[in-house]
Amino acid sequence: MKRVNMNLAWMGVVFSAMSSILLLEYYREILAGSPSYTLGTVTLFLSLISTISLLIVYRQWSVLLNINVLQTLRLAEQRSVNLNEKPFVPNWPYIAFIAFWFLEFLFAGIWFFSLLQLIFFVIFLHYLFETIRKLQEIKIHLYRTLFNIDYKPVIKERNVLSVFLLTLFTLGVYWLYLVVRLSREINEFLDMDDRIMRNLEVKS
Repeated sequence: MKRVNMNLAWMGVVFSAMSSILLLEYYREILAGSPSYTLGTVTLFLSLISTISLLIVYRQWSVLLNINVLQTLRLAEQRSVNLNEKPFVPNWPYIAFIAFWFLEFLFAGIWFFSLLQLIFFVIFLHYLFETIRKLQEIKIHLYRTLFNIDYKPVIKERNVLSVFLLTLFTLGVYWLYLVVRLSREINEFLDMDDRIMRNLEVKS
């Protein structure tokens, strides 16, 4: 199974930080009455590369988790284990988020598009965090029931409100940290799950 691209995650984080710093300098020059168009162009370029990189990473989060969910449900079905929870990260919040990001990019300054973009991204994160929580609960139950394995969650449990507040209070710094941290946790989760399944195949 593929993994979240850590190079893209780091690129998105680093370029986002750089573009934010340059944007502050560009605004300072505007207030001083002597804006540098070269600086503005570089800032826009870094911001665009950062955004595209992060959008790909966000998509990888949901796709990889959904693939693992399907594999887990298939295993439970094969072993006749009834699961009450069937978590899934739907596509529509991400698609809506992308659509309003694009509209905001085309029509800069329209706050309504920014608001809708934020709303749908929060919805996307809610589904993502809930899927992570429920998927790991299923793993605990399934591996203990079928293979007598004491499975320990790899991905930290999070909620949208705490992430939003921490991001707000740290002026976005926490979110940049979380992008890298969550990407790494998802990869570690997938690696561990693959190792468990390979060991079970060998034993069987």
